Amino acid sequence: MIDKQREWRGKTVLIVEDLPHNYELLVNFLIPTGISMVWAKNGLEAIEYIQDATAPADIVLMDINLPIMNGYEAMRKIKQIRPHLPIITQTAYAYEGELEKSYEAGSDEYILKPIRRENLIKKMEKFLGNANLEND
Repeated sequence: MIDKQREWRGKTVLIVEDLPHNYELLVNFLIPTGISMVWAKNGLEAIEYIQDATAPADIVLMDINLPIMNGYEAMRKIKQIRPHLPIITQTAYAYEGELEKSYEAGSDEYILKPIRRENLIKKMEKFLGNANLEND
């Protein structure tokens, strides 16, 4: 069932997450919004997706600890390719300087793990809006 208060049908989120259970949790949180989801399992896959100018992406959920290419490097490269694409960093680490490092790499917002659905939706609304079906 689509959440009428958060209707993001026609929008796409790129979820950059290496752990399948974390990805599945995000999918379960986002299915009610109608948003399309693309899964990149590491930073390199995310860059390859973003480099395709025809690949839809309205927002990125970026894990930091990734194999092959970490989230910091991936964010820097994504911002070079699509400077206005919003990135929400998802991390389990709230060490001093960690959030600053994320923002310096290109993060527009952050969310701490374990992620709560209400918190995730509020963070995404900052960039995607709170579109109702009646406003489409």
